[in-house]
Amino acid sequence: MSRLYKTEGVVLRHSYMGEADALVTLCTPDRGKLRAVARGVRRPKSRLAGHMEPLTYCTMMLAEGRTIDIVSGCEARDSFQGMKSDLWLLSCGLYAADLTDRLSAEGAENRPLFRLLLDALHSLSGGIDPALVLRYFEFHSLACCGYLPELWECPVCHRKLEATTNYFSPAAAGLLCPDCRGKEGLDRPASVDVVKVLRFFARNECSALAKLKLKPRLAREIEDLMQGYVTYVLDREVASAKWLRELRADEQTTKVPVNLVGGQLPVGTGPD
Repeated sequence: MSRLYKTEGVVLRHSYMGEADALVTLCTPDRGKLRAVARGVRRPKSRLAGHMEPLTYCTMMLAEGRTIDIVSGCEARDSFQGMKSDLWLLSCGLYAADLTDRLSAEGAENRPLFRLLLDALHSLSGGIDPALVLRYFEFHSLACCGYLPELWECPVCHRKLEATTNYFSPAAAGLLCPDCRGKEGLDRPASVDVVKVLRFFARNECSALAKLKLKPRLAREIEDLMQGYVTYVLDREVASAKWLRELRADEQTTKVPVNLVGGQLPVGTGPD
């Protein structure tokens, strides 16, 4: 007889199996990334329908199977409708889910990453600048998986970093001082303001992002730096990151107002 267990999770993705079933990928606090089959979810009268859509936070009952577990019951706790009603915000949420999927190991507990994903989805639904939410999420999701960048001392010479242009090296997993530039492979300049924002990310909870306002040029610098680091760690670009760039370019071409990555907020870089 299959053993039942209860957990909570965020649906990262799903794919259809046969005529009525779906294979769902979940981020859970206690079991890490989890794949399970939702039987009959595509039938009109299914009790699971609507509860297992991507970017839904739910409580589930599952039955352990020989090769894969089966969803026997599910209740949605939050569908983040404030995010899903906007194409740009929805795309940002799907990017966060995609990055979580790429960074997570099946069956490996990672409660900080689960909580971080929930906080990001709440922030996207709650009106916080999506560009900031994604950069904060990139920074901390990497940290949750062992890739926290060094921001206070040079990882090569171990001297305290000064308030000048330093250089971010993905290979060194941190900021290099000007003297050590180029010693750990490719690096990119990180201005004083970029370093301030990264340190703000390191010291604060996601809710504190509401205090932070960035000029578009600074926001783009941080985007390029963080996405370069993500690509280095994963050894390839996250597919949904390319989709976000294409969507932004389309919106700029048609001049439809949206919340763009890069920000539209006027001034400021936040406290050091």
